[in-house]
Amino acid sequence: MEFIKTHRWFLRTTDFAQYLALLRQFNAVSRVIVAMQPAQRRQIAMVALEELARAEGSSGAPMRSEARKWSDEATQVFARTRSPHAFIHAPAVQRWLTCAYRATFNSPYGEVQNLHRAVLRALRHMQGETPVRASDVRRDQRRYA
Repeated sequence: MEFIKTHRWFLRTTDFAQYLALLRQFNAVSRVIVAMQPAQRRQIAMVALEELARAEGSSGAPMRSEARKWSDEATQVFARTRSPHAFIHAPAVQRWLTCAYRATFNSPYGEVQNLHRAVLRALRHMQGETPVRASDVRRDQRRYA
């Protein structure tokens, strides 16, 4: 019984560490997204949403057990989002959003679910369907700062 409790504690701790890493990356990627041109943001959002729709249509919903793999890939792609060259950081932002969506999908933890909603909100704002409201920015700053 002690092993099971220790194992659960270990899984929760590693999931929380991954959440913190993704949150830090999300804040940096958000700053990169704000600096982009609206047309470039819209194009990145469309490609990311198309890739997510294709992945969900072919293999069903992302499995929770695959979250660690997607989190690792998001960490690898994150380095490219800091590039000063648009032809490097634009596809990296698109891939990071896709990986973050799949890493946070269907999580049993509330803070990870909030991060998942923030990624979806970023995609929606990038797509241009709804303008970014000041209240959204303040709420995200309070939650994720």
